[in-house]
Amino acid sequence: MNITKTIKEAINKISPDNEVILFGSRARGEQRDDSDWDFLIVLKKTKVSKKKKEAIRDKLYEIELATGQVISPLIYSKAEWEKRAITPIYQIIKKEGKRI
Repeated sequence: MNITKTIKEAINKISPDNEVILFGSRARGEQRDDSDWDFLIVLKKTKVSKKKKEAIRDKLYEIELATGQVISPLIYSKAEWEKRAITPIYQIIKKEGKRI
């Protein structure tokens, strides 16, 4: 199973207009067998409802159960994410992130 493809397809079903970026040790190629999968999920909306975020997290949890892999998502609207441009995590993801 290609976990990145599975995650992208699952998110597309919930919110088709999105951007998914892998970051962290797996994006850098420095992962261990027990490393988690760090994903930034940016929904191209002005605001993302709590219900939409929960739907995405629930789907990712199902994938975790099916694969035994730990998935750590950050979920933002495009506007919310752009407001974080001065934060260290934004800069790290901008530098090392890999778009899926």
